[in-house]
Amino acid sequence: MVFSFTKKIYCCFIVFASLIANAQTKFTARATPTQAGRDEYITLKLTVTDGNNIQKIQPPSLEDFAVVGGPSTETEMNSVNGTTDQYQTLIYVLLPKKRGTITIGPATAVVDGKTFHSNPLTVTVTDKKSARPQNNNPMSLLQMPTSFFDLSDMPAHEEQYNDYILRRGESIPDKVNKNMQLRLQADKTSCYVGEPVLATYKLYTRLQSESSLSKNPSFNGFSVVDMTQNDPDTHTKESLNGRPCNVYIIRKAQLYPLQAGPITLETATLDNKLQFLRAENNSPVTQNVSLSSKPLTINVKPLPDAGKPANFKGAVGNFTIESSLGKKDFSADEAGKLIITIAGKGNMQLLTNPEISWPEHLEAFDIKSTDNTDKTTVPLSGNKTFEVPFTADRPGDYTVPPVSFSFFDPVSATYKTITAPAIPFHVSPRTGKKTDIPQPEKKKEPDSLMNNFFERRWLIIVFLAGIIITGVIFWMSRQSKQEKEEEKRIIESVPGPEIFQEPVYPALPTVTNPLAKTEDCLSGGDCREFYSVLNGEMRQFLAKKFELEPDRVTVKTLAPAMDRAGVDNDIILRTQNLMQEIEWQLYTPFGHDEKLHRMYADAQTIIGSLNVPG
Repeated sequence: MVFSFTKKIYCCFIVFASLIANAQTKFTARATPTQAGRDEYITLKLTVTDGNNIQKIQPPSLEDFAVVGGPSTETEMNSVNGTTDQYQTLIYVLLPKKRGTITIGPATAVVDGKTFHSNPLTVTVTDKKSARPQNNNPMSLLQMPTSFFDLSDMPAHEEQYNDYILRRGESIPDKVNKNMQLRLQADKTSCYVGEPVLATYKLYTRLQSESSLSKNPSFNGFSVVDMTQNDPDTHTKESLNGRPCNVYIIRKAQLYPLQAGPITLETATLDNKLQFLRAENNSPVTQNVSLSSKPLTINVKPLPDAGKPANFKGAVGNFTIESSLGKKDFSADEAGKLIITIAGKGNMQLLTNPEISWPEHLEAFDIKSTDNTDKTTVPLSGNKTFEVPFTADRPGDYTVPPVSFSFFDPVSATYKTITAPAIPFHVSPRTGKKTDIPQPEKKKEPDSLMNNFFERRWLIIVFLAGIIITGVIFWMSRQSKQEKEEEKRIIESVPGPEIFQEPVYPALPTVTNPLAKTEDCLSGGDCREFYSVLNGEMRQFLAKKFELEPDRVTVKTLAPAMDRAGVDNDIILRTQNLMQEIEWQLYTPFGHDEKLHRMYADAQTIIGSLNVPG
């Protein structure tokens, strides 16, 4: 009477899915350090984990502290074995107003329409006065653009200039223009896609000030790696208008372009509170001044099509590859382990799993990747290791085929392919032991039932769905009977010839799954058209979402269209990687494995992120 059978089932599934999604969202608070001297800074971090739509974060009462820095924001996304965790953090830098034990109450966050409360914190403030070392200041604690830093309390070794003295006839604007500037510098203005640009925002000054960076460049169109500063108070000596001055690094970042074309690095704005002293009467003068850097355009060249290897996946830099086996002799009821290490310099954060053509009778499982990179070098340097567990279904002598990896070298402007040699190994007959297949690492949970749930989540979800459908059918049957009896009672109670009219209820909006055909294909078992169907439906969705022709939806055209629509760089990168992986799979032999479920889940996650309002 009120809802159709299909709509009722659909609503129940929506509620069930929402409960699972909300159960993953966490809101936590952390203070560092928890014991401090009365003049030491304390960093407060409020972190939302796996929240799709954060509408509001309300900090706790901080009346026992002076807020000297923040709030600033920090976003991080970690992906391991297809599972992605997203962290969004609000950061404050605090200075205690009193000594003793101070309690920081819970903060409040509204995420996806739900209210969450963080854990309370306790901070102990002692009467001990610290020397306030250079690395304990708001600039180093925040490491973010809205940070506060004080240049009026300069280190003893720093040269002091007397330009703060305002003599007769001198104006403050002229004084500032002559003695203080914010500049943006880049190590290059032309590069290839994937080749890093080092951008540095510097403050040149001969004046003393209290400063805060009020406008942060967003670096749209780049994958950003902020550089670690060992000592933010460290300054250099350079020339400003022909005179020596102190130079401070405000922000320094490696920028890896995601698409070709001119990309403009935005301006940064620094708010400054300056103190001058009039020479004639020694009276102080306070002046607030905002400084902005000039924008800078980077010309990003596309990677050439000529000579591009078939297995090229976007690696730019200079790399080496090695492979080895955990052991070269094991039984058929044990698991082998192939270890592939790619080392070098370049866009290490974008390296993807290498393709391996496994011979017959060998089956590989989920790949585990480990990053070991140095973010202080340009480009990023280090290595990325891929561990591939595999088994053999019968004894014999086998060979792991050569593993090839292709990259673009921006120095020589050529593609290069490197190969790890083949590795022979022997599989002996079964010994009767339980098969030793490594599983993805999981956090230890006290309840083994929960561990079993996540290990066999597809079977559990199908089982729960069956229970829900059975319950819905029983509930609907019972309610339908009650509604018919109620209708009959109301009609019989109405006097005269009046006819009872059934109330008209507004229909629920129809929600369609953009990947409905892919889902049907996946649930149907041996779906050899999976990648073709997923490719078609993703292209249709992206074309409609960003007003493109379906046949023009490519990895190259997606990034500019998504960037114009204001999509986050992380989502752009994930979408590009998924579409590229789908295209590669279209030209490889079909293999029905867990990769199908993982790629379908990745596609649904991206669609969900793009459909979140505003």
